Amino acid sequence: MKNQKTRRLINLILVTSFICVSLTAKSQSMTVKTHIANGENFTDTRGNSINAHGGGFIKVDDYYYWIGENRKQGVFVSCYRSKDLMNWEFRGDLLTRQSHPELDRANIERPKVIYNEKTKKFVMWMHYEYGRDYSYARAAVAVSADIEKPFTFLKSFQPFNNMSRDCTLYKDEDGSAYFFSSARENYDMIMYKLTDDFTDVKVQVATLWPGGHREAPALVKRGDYYFFITSGCTGWTPNQAKYAYAKSISGPWSELINVGNSTTFNSQSTFILPLEGLKTTSYLYVGDRWDGKQYHNSTYIFLPLAFKSDTSLELSWTSKLTPDLRNGELLSEKE
Repeated sequence: MKNQKTRRLINLILVTSFICVSLTAKSQSMTVKTHIANGENFTDTRGNSINAHGGGFIKVDDYYYWIGENRKQGVFVSCYRSKDLMNWEFRGDLLTRQSHPELDRANIERPKVIYNEKTKKFVMWMHYEYGRDYSYARAAVAVSADIEKPFTFLKSFQPFNNMSRDCTLYKDEDGSAYFFSSARENYDMIMYKLTDDFTDVKVQVATLWPGGHREAPALVKRGDYYFFITSGCTGWTPNQAKYAYAKSISGPWSELINVGNSTTFNSQSTFILPLEGLKTTSYLYVGDRWDGKQYHNSTYIFLPLAFKSDTSLELSWTSKLTPDLRNGELLSEKE
């Protein structure tokens, strides 16, 4: 009898300990973040690493959606949402190997999403390769009526028979949309205007900085000027980012100008996110910190962009960043 009581007591202690550990782990994973910690692993509200590389952002109602590349277990594109840019909730996988036969051995990079008011569809453009063969160099398109639901893959192709690798998507103030992608082995950055439904290229508008050997494009408009950030082509190794500006999206564009430090704070550009508030509009640089040896250890940095004049752009390091989205301000702390 004494041994039975002892065993029951031990079992009760073990169960209680397990419950306490589980609750503690859950509590830690659900900790509300009060700032963005650059240089650290970015996790979602479940405590899992965020997989949204080469990604883009789109605001829908009260949420910012972060949609990016995920290379885990047959997933291509994943979706997260947040109301404060600090606490990100995983909402699902938008594109996987099972989405379409053409994706059975695909490699998808740099997905970007915009919304088409006429068709009531979210439209995704991305870089498509087949397996490890980077000679495909195609653009690809997918659509969905719901930003949080799986997208329907439409096609992959080379726009006007041009190679298409690193890319971005931009919707202008007049409702027209543009696709930019690296072509000719990344030596040219080509700009295309899209059809009215945003699912195909309509016009090849311009070749930006011919022979410049640029990738990782990111575009935003501030005031009367468009700003375009790109990186050099050095594989997984970070390099000096450069920017250019123009009064018209089709150019002429300025010469490329250095921004940030020689490694862009150990990152590569993926998106510029405008934050419009009651007091001001701030601009957030989002960059990937790639780990070429262990891809899934790659992380991100979010840094404020500063404008000293209508055409000057500055990028500085900050270890902690607190977005005040109501007022459109970015509060930073430097080390």
